[in-house]
Amino acid sequence: MKKIAILSAVNIKHMSLISLYTSYLKENGIDYDIIYMDKYDEEESIGAKQTFRFVNLIDHDWSRQKKIFCYFKFARYAKKILKKEKYDFIIVWNDVAITMLGFYLARKWKGNYCLNIRDYNGENKWYIYKIFDVAIKHSAFTTISSEGFKTFLPEHDYVSLYSYNSTLLQNANPRTQKRERGEPIRISFIGNVRFFDVNKKLVDVFKNDSRFELHYHGTNAEEIERYASETGARNVICSGAFPVSQTNQFLEEADIINNAFGDKTPGVRTLTSIRLFHAAFMKVPILVNKGTFMEEMADRFGIGYSIDSIDAELPNRLFDWYDRLNFDELSDGCTLLLKEAENANQRFIEVLNEWVL
Repeated sequence: MKKIAILSAVNIKHMSLISLYTSYLKENGIDYDIIYMDKYDEEESIGAKQTFRFVNLIDHDWSRQKKIFCYFKFARYAKKILKKEKYDFIIVWNDVAITMLGFYLARKWKGNYCLNIRDYNGENKWYIYKIFDVAIKHSAFTTISSEGFKTFLPEHDYVSLYSYNSTLLQNANPRTQKRERGEPIRISFIGNVRFFDVNKKLVDVFKNDSRFELHYHGTNAEEIERYASETGARNVICSGAFPVSQTNQFLEEADIINNAFGDKTPGVRTLTSIRLFHAAFMKVPILVNKGTFMEEMADRFGIGYSIDSIDAELPNRLFDWYDRLNFDELSDGCTLLLKEAENANQRFIEVLNEWVL
């Protein structure tokens, strides 16, 4: 039986879709350890045999240099554990972990680790690109959460691992119709709340429009709540960090999923967000930005509204679009998208069978 470790530079609650690995390992009777960095000093459980938690509090307002120093402290800790435990296979989760440990893994664990690329992490910088190039070439396999990432990553035969967690959503109740006209349309951001510049602009233009409610649920939602209070926006509803089990409740309340991240960086232009699959499962449309890969995906399946500009007329444009939205066509598009995700993730299982069993 192989000795397996999951290695992550983020908290467990932010390891979206790690359940595809943990469920697979559990179903096949394989124990695993987890080595991860805890930025919040919160004990979490994932079902691992051994948990190596490195508490490393980081404030998002700190300078980049100070944050990097903290991540390198975690890298030193992780190397000590890997050397001591002598794992047969390492599941490396997220781009920061790859950046910190890519050369080390390629040298010490060649062919005995997999990489999971979930975001853009500065690969346009030559030294970051070099780390990823070497780490990817020497991995057993590398998954990407978006086909859009191929625009900045080294050429490689990647395995698509879409952020579609059917296990998490299995108890949720998908929509059977749109919100009744006359009731406020709920636009919901669910998860780690970021992109404050974009979302504060949304608060500005939707402020006190009785046709809409803006919902923000997750870590850092307090920032939006403060802004709404300061600007007198009474149709903004916020709640902070929540257990994963509460995700379904917030999804069931949503009429439109907010995925308006902007288009300023390669990361937001190329990602395929977990919110796309949440929207598809729940059979509700998703809000995206023009000029992004998310727009391409939403348009291909007919399930999204693309924002060109956040201005005073946006609420009218969005209301008219939602009013004309054909629910049956939306539902069909959602079904097709989920089928494509399921097929891609099945290939991932086949690759796991080859390398882990």
